[in-house]
Amino acid sequence: MSLWSPSVLGPAQAASWRAARPFPHLVIDDLLPPARLEEVRQAFAREPHRPGRGELYEMMASGDTLAQPALRDFAADLGAPASLAAVAAATGRAVTRVEVRGYVYLAGSYLLPHSDAGPDAGRQVAFAYYLLPSSSFQGGELELFACDLAGGEIVATAPALRIEPRENRVVLFEVSPVSLHQVREVTAGGRCSLAGWFL
Repeated sequence: MSLWSPSVLGPAQAASWRAARPFPHLVIDDLLPPARLEEVRQAFAREPHRPGRGELYEMMASGDTLAQPALRDFAADLGAPASLAAVAAATGRAVTRVEVRGYVYLAGSYLLPHSDAGPDAGRQVAFAYYLLPSSSFQGGELELFACDLAGGEIVATAPALRIEPRENRVVLFEVSPVSLHQVREVTAGGRCSLAGWFL
């Protein structure tokens, strides 16, 4: 089943993608009907998430393979041929599959500015789908940065846009060396999302 109808990912969204600043992105609200959202949310609560900490992040994440059937169904719908075709048409990026993991950001969790691009990653479009009302946590906004280049290198950055992690909202954004973004620190509650990449 495709999650993207022509009215959700169509010519208007393709135009918005191309015009978006500081780099191409889309914000789409009300992705799932209420019953499906609740099913995914309950499955997410049962999905094992393990603490992780690195140079750029502190958060909890699921395994590479989702355990709960409702989450696997969600990932399969994102990766259905019609969904992939819709994402490709809206973004201009050829995509053939999707990777999805669950992420929990509790108070004090963060993801510092970075780009998801890498020579062997194959990532074309990143996405984050938010599961909980923003009233249940504080902070955790997705922040996009504008980059100044000189000689093909980033020489300066500046915060350009904050996107609220609103319940049932999905954000798609281009993966490139200059698609610098971060998850701002969560200061209270817990921010839960299903996120990953179209490759």
